[in-house]
Amino acid sequence: MSVRETVLQSLSAVGAQHEAKFYAELFARQDAETFAMLVLDPRCLKDPLLEALITALRILSNLQLTPLIVVGAMDDARTTTEFQAQRLYRDLDRSGVRAAKLNTASYGLIKEVRKTAGKGKMPILEMTERRGKMNLSTLVSELQPKKIIFLQPSGGLNQHGIRKANLTVDELPEFMQTETFSAGQIRFLDCVLELEKIAKTKRSYIIASPLNLLSELFTTRGSGTLIRRGVDIQTETSLKGYSKQNLTRALETAFEKRLKPTFFETDLYKGFVESDYLGGALFTQQAGQPYLSKFFVLREARGDGIARDIWDAACADVPSFVWRSRMGNPFNTWYMRQCDGMQRAENASGAWRVFWKGLEAAKIGDAIEAAVAAPDDFEF
Repeated sequence: MSVRETVLQSLSAVGAQHEAKFYAELFARQDAETFAMLVLDPRCLKDPLLEALITALRILSNLQLTPLIVVGAMDDARTTTEFQAQRLYRDLDRSGVRAAKLNTASYGLIKEVRKTAGKGKMPILEMTERRGKMNLSTLVSELQPKKIIFLQPSGGLNQHGIRKANLTVDELPEFMQTETFSAGQIRFLDCVLELEKIAKTKRSYIIASPLNLLSELFTTRGSGTLIRRGVDIQTETSLKGYSKQNLTRALETAFEKRLKPTFFETDLYKGFVESDYLGGALFTQQAGQPYLSKFFVLREARGDGIARDIWDAACADVPSFVWRSRMGNPFNTWYMRQCDGMQRAENASGAWRVFWKGLEAAKIGDAIEAAVAAPDDFEF
């Protein structure tokens, strides 16, 4: 068994092995320097958090993944930054992780970062001039990392004492006024707002602990707090309003089945599809009731809060509806938290869970029957 296969098996501790393999392969297809940027709170460079960080970075190295590691972006002490970057480099070297320490004030830094990452070495970016020309905003703008993960001991943000899993950038100002944060968390939130001012593409920002770095990267659950832009949703009343090619690809990828040729002849009641076709909700009508025919989020977008945005938009527009899901669908646990009721049912094509939301009691029985009898849009 190769080192890569061994590592992927070990990742089953933070999530399903097939899930870890999917994300490892997805990341490997990206340019080396765009995989992720890790911005370290100086407190994470002390044991036991440092030990956890080194272990996680060694696993990433064995998967040929090279995150950009930024030391000093959250600290003004130049001498301390130099010491921390050197210690991290030394500990990684002792663990067999190939790394290179680069000062952010160096001439030709961006070219050197790309060259280093391309050779399979982890760039440790020593930021001794936090407010200098090559500050965090400039680094992000030049290197365009897909994810920016701020590693802090707190591991995330709380709302009313409960961990907040997802936030949109638009929600941040009000959230910052209503909650109490540590100094490190305030620096993180200020950085997010600053980085969003110059953002040219969609990206996500995560605050997490080194203890949970792998689950943040390789599962849809995570354990920290993810902040991102709200999604753009295209609402239509006909399937003709969507790109046939893009919607077909999205549905067949999400459900891992081939659509019937007649699918686009379906009368759509209302559709809500993310602008890049990363997810959507499609409603038809069955027995006079709105029927959620398709609810999907592509795997690479799961855990990013897209499902919640689409669901909220759909429920605001279609307050009462029914839907069904196969018994083994991993979304069922999530559906149980959203529905007003559920009943098990069977038909010739298998066993189902039928859910409903917002329905009057007198209409539930007919709605369940209609959902069970609804035609299947996929070939078997």
